[in-house]
Amino acid sequence: MRVQYTPYTVPLIASALLALLSAYYVQRQSDRLSATMYAWAMVSMSLWAASSAAALTAVDPLTTRVLVGAVLGFAALTTATWCLFCLSYSGYERWLSWPLFTVFGVAVAAITALTVSNPLHDLVFVDRTVDTTGGWVTVGHEWAPGLWLSVLVVYVIHGITHAVLFKKFRRSRNLYRTFTFLLLLASLTIWLANILSVAGYSPLPHMMFVPLVFLFWGVLGLLVLASRRFVRSLPVDRFLGLISPRSDDVVPLARDFVVEEMDSGVVILDATDYVVDVNQRAKAMLDSQSRLIGKPIHEVLDLDEYFEDGLARTESRQQIWVRSANGDRNCYDVSVSAITGDDGSAVGRAIVMNDITNQKEREQRLRNREQELQTLKQVLSRIIRHNIRNDINVVQGNAEWIAANAASDDVATKAEQIVATAEDLATTSRKTRIVDRVVGTEYDLIDIDLESLLADTLADIRADHPEATIRTAVPSGVSVRGNAYLSAAIENAIENAIVHDHSPNPTVEIEVQTDDDTVSLTIRDEGPGIPEQEMAALESGEETELIHASGIGLWLIDWIVRNSGGSVTWSNTDSGAVTRLELPRAA
Repeated sequence: MRVQYTPYTVPLIASALLALLSAYYVQRQSDRLSATMYAWAMVSMSLWAASSAAALTAVDPLTTRVLVGAVLGFAALTTATWCLFCLSYSGYERWLSWPLFTVFGVAVAAITALTVSNPLHDLVFVDRTVDTTGGWVTVGHEWAPGLWLSVLVVYVIHGITHAVLFKKFRRSRNLYRTFTFLLLLASLTIWLANILSVAGYSPLPHMMFVPLVFLFWGVLGLLVLASRRFVRSLPVDRFLGLISPRSDDVVPLARDFVVEEMDSGVVILDATDYVVDVNQRAKAMLDSQSRLIGKPIHEVLDLDEYFEDGLARTESRQQIWVRSANGDRNCYDVSVSAITGDDGSAVGRAIVMNDITNQKEREQRLRNREQELQTLKQVLSRIIRHNIRNDINVVQGNAEWIAANAASDDVATKAEQIVATAEDLATTSRKTRIVDRVVGTEYDLIDIDLESLLADTLADIRADHPEATIRTAVPSGVSVRGNAYLSAAIENAIENAIVHDHSPNPTVEIEVQTDDDTVSLTIRDEGPGIPEQEMAALESGEETELIHASGIGLWLIDWIVRNSGGSVTWSNTDSGAVTRLELPRAA
């Protein structure tokens, strides 16, 4: 077989090698479907350029015919694989199914078979001519209907490619927008070169103008793939702004006026975890003055070290502490969520950061305060349980001895007053120990038979206060929900009614009423009533120097009943005080 050298041989071989290098580089960088489709497109381009070089180099007529047919077949294959790559890149991976592969495969196979077998039917090109202008032999042909049909099929595929790229371009921003613009511009340029060749304006036969155009886009493509910094340096957005100030549609407009004004920091990652968008709030949170777009997220903030199992591909959330350049530590609530394409596949991730430093500091202060109060509670509980109780016993014992051995009635009276006061302090100490167990503790609620509870409680009270008259109206079979200390609350309420009635024979009335959900226990006495300042303190839930209760009994009742899921109300009438306990009824 005779061969020849032409000025186009080396550039075409360079295009073939460049395409193979691009395919190899992309496959080494990513295993995503779009990377695979890009590699196949580059392999197809390499075959197109190599077959074009071979068709120019060969001089033998039969070999040239076969190679020219291969050139057209590889051109169709390049168009199809490039379209498949653009579909996957633009988020239409759901279209990449066997029906589409079959349609494209049949179209490419038909064009290849038709062109290679042209000597048998002349359906693709006819009237072979030989041109020796320039010192080398070139073979030309007239086009037949089969070739025009093949070009139509190829141009339909080109139309699909440019439509999806243009839609992707309109919906993209920042780094993605630059990538898409370059892909769209390269695709349109190559298509234009194809159109010029078809129209006869190319100085090269067999539409070989396209592989030469790829020399430029192949070099640029390698730079784009190898360096995102190079992509960021391209003034694409500035160029688009000069062409059309309104080139950004509603989506970028909403982004500028909504995302930028958000109190949350927002970082958008692509499928390979490179930053493609970030608002100013996020840059401030990350304490970064440099450009973040185009950097891998682990260079901006290594979130993997904060997430126990790494960043999930769908949803992750974690609170992280980040130290700024000036040494301040800030806490951010970070949520990571997937961004999906039209087919539901993940095309990127959104990171939303909220500054919760003040909240965490408040929580820490509350924890410290709670720890201090817990310690204080333990100290006071120990003092009340041991120190005060023991001291009261000493005071009471000595006062009783003085009263029994006093030489005068005045001394005996004073000693008896000391004994009575000591007994009151002992009672207060006992109530305080109950409060210590009740306050700040969650007890399981149990079903309590109210009739039995009142019977046991009243038996103890009548033994301690035989002078009191206690009348009850308690229906049988009534049970309430309450905690284990409910009997102490009811006992205190009844005992308060007795001891604050200073008559020789105090009278207390106890009435129980029920409905479907609650049980109302009402205690009425004939005493002077509850002082207004004590009721004011109970209603407000706090004490001050001016508004406070005289003891701990009423607080004990309120805390136990509320801990049981009920409520307490106090009121005064013309005849005395009324205490009403509303308790949940047992099922």
